[in-house]
Parts: sequence; structure tokens; C-alpha cells
Amino acid sequence: MGKSKRSRARLFDTGGKRKAGLPPGTPVHVGRLRDFKPYTNLTQYRGEEFADAIVSDSDELKKRMRPELVNWINVEGIHDVSYVQKFAQVAELHPLSIEDVVNTTGRPKFESYPGYHFFCLKMLYLGEDGHPAQEHISIVLKGSDVFTFQESPGDTFGPIRERIRTKSGYVRQRGADYLVYMMLDSIVDGYYQVIDRLGERIDLLETELRCGPQDQHLGKSFEIRREILLLRKNIMPVRDLLNKVQVEGAVFQENTRVYLKDLTDHIAQVVDFLNLSMDMAKVLIDTYHSMQNQRMNAVMKTLTMISTVFLPLNFIAGVYGMNFDHMPELKWEYGYFMALSAMALVVIWMVYFFVRKGWLLQSRLRALNPLRLFDEDWSEKTPSGS
Repeated sequence: MGKSKRSRARLFDTGGKRKAGLPPGTPVHVGRLRDFKPYTNLTQYRGEEFADAIVSDSDELKKRMRPELVNWINVEGIHDVSYVQKFAQVAELHPLSIEDVVNTTGRPKFESYPGYHFFCLKMLYLGEDGHPAQEHISIVLKGSDVFTFQESPGDTFGPIRERIRTKSGYVRQRGADYLVYMMLDSIVDGYYQVIDRLGERIDLLETELRCGPQDQHLGKSFEIRREILLLRKNIMPVRDLLNKVQVEGAVFQENTRVYLKDLTDHIAQVVDFLNLSMDMAKVLIDTYHSMQNQRMNAVMKTLTMISTVFLPLNFIAGVYGMNFDHMPELKWEYGYFMALSAMALVVIWMVYFFVRKGWLLQSRLRALNPLRLFDEDWSEKTPSGS
């Protein structure tokens, strides 16, 4: 997409503080400020005709627009509210639509207004660090005109522009509604790329956990879980959006609605992947805590066995350390060596007892003799008499 930086999106940023007290329909930019000058690109096509140019202002746009052609007006830079308002007047947008255009924290939605249809979505892509990033985009379908309002230069529409330029597919023979469908399809395809990368990170973290839990694994699990919540927040409403479009019916022509059903199936598949990823993230967190508890239990088990071994030794040392006058063993020539021998025998017997019970060295012995472990597992799986 040509994006250079990744902005960490907030899960609960609604922009309410910046719009508090203002009447409905007041356009206020909510989101990250950009440092580039906004511009507008006009792409026109129909059959053999094609034109692509940068327009300087809304007046030039009005002169260039031709109703017999499909006019794609792409506005880059919604941080400049006054600039957006000028081109929104060309599309005759309702103040509520303009408010949604400049509010980057808005929920994905579809609304029909007199004379046009309004789409508001989130375009997701992978940042340079491999983590999901998002951009707010608004699409307006008005007759043969399509307006798109974006936060910054660079998007997922590069293949669409190339198909228009090279006359690939049916885009030059179809109307503006087919162009909107291709935009929606391109945005959903971007969701697949983000989900695939997320699945790779989950698989990698699961493999690392099998080798033993580390302190950074819990942080990675929570980061993945947070990203899944962010994706669900931006993707799941798109399913309702597409269902609403199909129910309304008048948005797309009959030959385009078939493709819209396929797009609905794609977004349903993406939602299923998200739900599965969320379950996997919860499993990773639970696995980390379980393995940490298992490690702690192993440490406590080792310390308990050490304490158990030293308990009878402390008893023997305590008995012969009482310094009574009438203790024959204290004056015996071999009493000291006999006490040490008794202690050694106790230690040997207890270690032997722990090993026989499988409490000590069992896992290490199996690790040192993998062939024996393989034979045991094979004998358990092999039916008797075979």
C-alpha cells in the first residue's frame, strides 16, 4: 500500500471528547493528524474512453465531470475538513455523511440518502513491523459518480486502477456500482492478508510455547489478543453492512448482486477465522499459565523431596547432639562413623524409594533413552497378537 508508518489504533477511542457539545452534523476531524497537503484525483472511463488527472479544486472537478462516463473522485487527506467539505458539496452529501467522513473512529456502516448511497469502512493492511494497521475510508455511490475519501495516500486499489487502465475484465463495460463492488472486494482481500499473517504469528508462538514458556510469551499472547479484538471491531460490522445492502436491493444492479453474494461469503469466512483466532489466543494464554504452574509444581516437588531427605538426617543429628552424660554412642570409638553411615543409608534408601515411585529422575531417564520410550509407545499402539 505504500504506507510508511504504523499508527497504534485504540480500542475505545470514540472521539466523544472532541465533539462534545456540538450539534449533530458538525464535521470535526477525529483521528491522527497528517502532515501532507490534501489532493484529489479524477479517473474517468467508459468503453474505449479513459482519463486520469489531478484536479486542483472543486470548481475544476465540476467542469471535468461527465455524466455519460464513470467518474471516480478520490480525495486524499480528510484531516483538512474545509477541503473535504468543498468536494462533499459537489456530491451533495448530507451533513451527517460529512461528519462520518472525517470521523476516523466511526463504526463501519451503510446508509442510503436521497440521491446517493454511503459506505464507511476500515481498510486494514500490514505495517512495516508486520502488525495490523488501519485506515478510515468512505465511499459514496451517486449515479455514475463514485467518491472515495481517504486518510492518506496509498491504498489497496492499485489493482483496480490497473484494470481500468489496461481494460482488464469487465470494469470498462460496467457501471459505477461495479466499481464500488471492486473496492469492497479489494478491502476484504486486505482482511485476508492480515488474518493470514496473524495465523502465522499464532502458530509460531504455539511452537515456541512447546519448547518451554518464557516471560515474553505472555506479552505476545496479550498483544495478539488485542489485535484480534481490534480486527473484530472493524471487520464484524462489515458483515452486517453487506447484509443490509442486499436487503435494500437498489444499490447494485442485477448483474453485480451475484458478485455481492460471493463477497458476503468471503466476509463470513473472515469472521470465522477471527473467532478461531480468538479461541487460539485464549488457549495460548491458558497454556502459558498451565505450563508455568507445572514448572512451579516441579520446583516445589524437588524442594519437598530435598526437605524429606534431610528430615531423618536432622533427626539423627538432633538425637546425637543432645549431649547427655549417659549416651554410650558418644564415647564409642566408631560412633561418629556409624552415625554418618546411618545417614548415608537413609539417603540412599529414600532416593531409591523416590525413583521406584516415579517421583524422581523418571522424566530424565525417559529423555536419555528415547528408544525405550518409542518402544513403549509403539507397544501400546500395536494390537496384541499382531
